[in-house]
Amino acid sequence: MNLSKQILLYVVFALSLTNISCESIFLNEQSTDDTQWIKHVAAAEQCIPYEFETIEDALKELSQANIEVLSSKKVEFPVCLACFCPVGLEYYALIAQKQLPIAVEIGWTVVSDSTETHSMTQ
Repeated sequence: MNLSKQILLYVVFALSLTNISCESIFLNEQSTDDTQWIKHVAAAEQCIPYEFETIEDALKELSQANIEVLSSKKVEFPVCLACFCPVGLEYYALIAQKQLPIAVEIGWTVVSDSTETHSMTQ
């Protein structure tokens, strides 16, 4: 591959990364005052084994804590692969506000508002 094509590919890749954080992951979700989005990052950073391999595993933890999940989604985004880089995989769940303390106690974090896209934007 010649240098000009390689540079063009890098530019296209970089532009695609900038578009990732432009749109909320909750764009079409029906949250109410009685519900709250929570999230769990698959791991703190690269080279650390994932706590949950799949979204089903993550949601199973909530179910075992008797937390009803109203909606859920898995969000993946590009990251570097060095061991100090964040993991580009997060699991989100919409739960009843009254169950929030239990979810936080077992390691889930509150999504601050509906415009948050993923941990890379914080």
